[in-house]
Amino acid sequence: MKIYLETFGCQMNRLDSELLAGVLRAAGHEMVADARTADVLLHNTCSVRQHAEDKVHSRLGVDLRRKADSKGRRKIIIGVLGCMAQRCGAELLARYKNLPTGQAGLDLVAGPSQLANVPALIAQAATGEPVCAMDRPGSPADGFDAIDLARDVACMPQVAQAFVRISRGCNKACAYCVVPAVRGPEVSRRPERIAEEVRRLVGAGRSQITLLGQTVNSYRWTAGPRTCRFNDLLAAVSAVPGLRRLRFVTSHPLDFGDDVLQAMRDLPNVCPYVHLPAQSGSDAVLKRMNRRYSRAQYDELIDRCRAIVPNVVLAGDFIVGFPGETEDDHAASAELIRRSGYKNCFVFKYSPRPGTFAAEKLADDVPLSIKRRRNNELLAVQEEVGLAHHAAYVGRMVEVLVEGPSPRATKQPHPPNPPATQLLGRTTGDHIVVFDGPSDLAGQYVNVRITGASSLTLTGERAAS
Repeated sequence: MKIYLETFGCQMNRLDSELLAGVLRAAGHEMVADARTADVLLHNTCSVRQHAEDKVHSRLGVDLRRKADSKGRRKIIIGVLGCMAQRCGAELLARYKNLPTGQAGLDLVAGPSQLANVPALIAQAATGEPVCAMDRPGSPADGFDAIDLARDVACMPQVAQAFVRISRGCNKACAYCVVPAVRGPEVSRRPERIAEEVRRLVGAGRSQITLLGQTVNSYRWTAGPRTCRFNDLLAAVSAVPGLRRLRFVTSHPLDFGDDVLQAMRDLPNVCPYVHLPAQSGSDAVLKRMNRRYSRAQYDELIDRCRAIVPNVVLAGDFIVGFPGETEDDHAASAELIRRSGYKNCFVFKYSPRPGTFAAEKLADDVPLSIKRRRNNELLAVQEEVGLAHHAAYVGRMVEVLVEGPSPRATKQPHPPNPPATQLLGRTTGDHIVVFDGPSDLAGQYVNVRITGASSLTLTGERAAS
């Protein structure tokens, strides 16, 4: 069958889709980029915010119209996978049960740990019986180990970089977060299997590896008297021959010890970049969020990051309009952005998620208009901070891993095989750098002298080789 797979949400979802595509190809299916040509339409979904789920409902509306228009002449299977599937389960099948033609509407719903079973689930759905396959809470790591280790390296989208999952789920129980409900409790993979996967990827030319986890620095594997913590894992993976860059996302401030910072300082291929979501600069809001650290503790962590790793680059996350947030709380978040000097910062309007403590116990009492204003105000503060951060790099020489043509270059008409095009790459600190060069530099490391800066991007000139 021809299969179209669309991904919503985080880097973990993008990795899940990459792994699933390999599983589907191994089962004899063909992946296609145009939904109109597909026999199977799959959506790998996110539930972190309502907006993400709304986009899926919109896509399903398009899919179902296409299926109804076929009037049964062509069998089309529609499936929802991932976090939204796990959260809604059979409710999704009921909502999209039947088409006017009498065909089943939605055919397949499967949770995030069911990826290895999707080929069999598609075959079952092809018989006309809708399928609902949910994850079991607390299932062991072996289930996702198998699909991670079996990934099809030859079909990976990036030529020089790859994501590697080290854990799944989360135990933090933040009041607003649906992840523990849809991804389950935190489960770590065996360090030997992680290292094995990294060696295989590096051997296939992936010289930059990013370790993924919902709270990546909470990683912990215990077997008998032996315990492997996150700093131990960094040391083991960094020793893989040929690994040039090692990154990790996303970290939780509660578990970020000096041991991780010391590993970042001492291991030459661990990139000096830390994504540390603060979510709020107010102690009152942090307490209601159940973040389990204070503003003072977060400030102290930022100071330790810079003291131990002087060239560290920081990024953050904030939520505006959380229940009970006042103008003073909002001002505290703006002040924290200025103090922390983030390279970039993601700002989100609070969105109640069914089943979370905040949705069930706290009134969503900040009007949407105020959420929008506060969102824009924090983004404006970060724009100032980001511009100052990036401007400090003007005149420096930086090493860039080239990802390929920039989005701007791909939208502009140009002759085939031009002598130069606008390329995009990233530094060890995750700075986005654009510069002109031949398109065959994709996947290579080049030196670029920075000549300009914006709040999000560096521009430069490739150094003479």
